[in-house]
Amino acid sequence: MTERPSSRTTLQKLLSRFHFGITLFAVALSGLTILLAGVAALRGYADRNMELAAQLGAYGVEPALVFNDPTAAREGIEPLTRIPGIAKLRVSDDRGRPFVEWASPNADPAPLLTPLFFPHPFTVPVQRNGSVIGRIEVWGDSSTLTDYVRIGLLAGLACLFVTALGTIALARRFEYELVKPLNEIATVAHDVRLHRRFDKRVQPLGIAELDRLGGDINALLDELAGWQGTMESERAVLAHRASHDPLTAMPNRAAFDEQLAQRIAAAGARGERFALLFIDADNFKAANDSFGHAAGDAVLVALSARIKDSLRATDFAARIGGDEFIAIVDPLDADTAADALANRIRTAVAPPIALPGGDSYRIAVSVGVAIYPDDGGDAIALLTAADAGMYADKLTNRSK
Repeated sequence: MTERPSSRTTLQKLLSRFHFGITLFAVALSGLTILLAGVAALRGYADRNMELAAQLGAYGVEPALVFNDPTAAREGIEPLTRIPGIAKLRVSDDRGRPFVEWASPNADPAPLLTPLFFPHPFTVPVQRNGSVIGRIEVWGDSSTLTDYVRIGLLAGLACLFVTALGTIALARRFEYELVKPLNEIATVAHDVRLHRRFDKRVQPLGIAELDRLGGDINALLDELAGWQGTMESERAVLAHRASHDPLTAMPNRAAFDEQLAQRIAAAGARGERFALLFIDADNFKAANDSFGHAAGDAVLVALSARIKDSLRATDFAARIGGDEFIAIVDPLDADTAADALANRIRTAVAPPIALPGGDSYRIAVSVGVAIYPDDGGDAIALLTAADAGMYADKLTNRSK
């Protein structure tokens, strides 16, 4: 009967035949590589989140810069002040003069990390109809990064400590048996650093100490994967906020501008027509004045829902201002008249709207319609024609 070989060899027995320096250098290099990969990945996600936050702030302060209203500008950047990791905000006018500033009351938990991840503020221009009317600057701090750095350093130190304990005894024999399992660890670190493969894991190596080391590295990779998921989720939330109105959940002006450019290009390539509807509430201020802002918000939410319900799945609607909405009816049927589109919207919003206090309110809208390419071949011409039609409709309604 043959003797069964031991399934696991202790690192201390194996390292009795190797040099201390070679082993320690290889493991230290792999740990450093993973830490550098994590820092690089976190910096990329942090940069993107700061950029999205700046874009969200630019949308929020646009009306305030247009009307030179610092109070509205503070309200516009207020959602950003609740985002962790933002240390300072500044809004400047088109001449670079400070308009509104905000600084976090919380101290930076790791001021030495902040210059590494956020050496400069993120600056986004605030535009109105294609012209720059101001800028918003966002400074970041280390409040969202300290946990990762702390865990990374502890895991790295733990890896080096375990390795140092296992490599006290030195020797030159059985080099292949030592280099092979370390090469497995280095391969994982290499894939993480070059290809951001945070799903890679160190497999069991059959050596007790190296399996402990692999477990520590796998734990660090789990932390990196968790941070990656968190950053992706936060980026998706910021991207949604940057392109949607927070009250009605409709696309905002930035999303509309992008959608209109795409529709113009697609319609021009197909030789088709579409309609642009500019919708403005006639008596919205009366709802706010008579029933309060909560009722005004309920009116806007109901109005946006009715506009969307009156459109087809292929159409598009957005809220571009306080009580201003835009709809794109695409494609436009050859037998559909502009007046019919406007009447469809008026009919859809006509029923009474239930208010929070139990009252009801009837909202009326003025609608201007522009047809591509009949009324314009670009975004500015279409918006100008639709806006003029809306004001003409509003004057007609007032004269009745």
